[in-house]
Amino acid sequence: MVMIWVYTSWLIFRGDVVQVSTQVARNGKNSMRRDWLLRDYKTGEMLIRASSNWVMMNKVTGRLSKIPDEVRGEIECHFVNGPPVVDDDCRKLPKLEEATADYVRNCLTPRWNDFDVNQHVNNVKYIGWILESAPQEKYELASITLEYRRECRKNSVAAVSALGVEIVKAQTKWRPKYTR
Repeated sequence: MVMIWVYTSWLIFRGDVVQVSTQVARNGKNSMRRDWLLRDYKTGEMLIRASSNWVMMNKVTGRLSKIPDEVRGEIECHFVNGPPVVDDDCRKLPKLEEATADYVRNCLTPRWNDFDVNQHVNNVKYIGWILESAPQEKYELASITLEYRRECRKNSVAAVSALGVEIVKAQTKWRPKYTR
């Protein structure tokens, strides 16, 4: 989940500097969590909070796997104790029906540059598809939550459907654009 509090101007000539801090934590038996905080370096103002869960997948079976003890042992010393930087309840997504969605974009077919080295659609591409589906003339993204369910491969066609296989669940929240 990503929560955007303030958009920066991102103008290099103004010298905007963004401070990024990140930490990793245990998240149950078989996953880890990574949190990010982005602040305006000069003012300390919070810009963005983000949290993600990471799991391991067996490359052969495509199923979730337990994180090997030797891997967990190497990184456990870097774990921090504490709650996620975003409310965990905000990240649980309800089932979406096409009739209740504000904007729907169907029949998305992945292109060559959408794939990662494993020939799956790169996770950032889903975000692009979602953002391209909503009008951004008067609104800006306030938060986005994604739940990746399975891989989208070369011959897949993404659509909102109760009949198909669930690839990704997402929820966005928008707010009126502030004119700077």
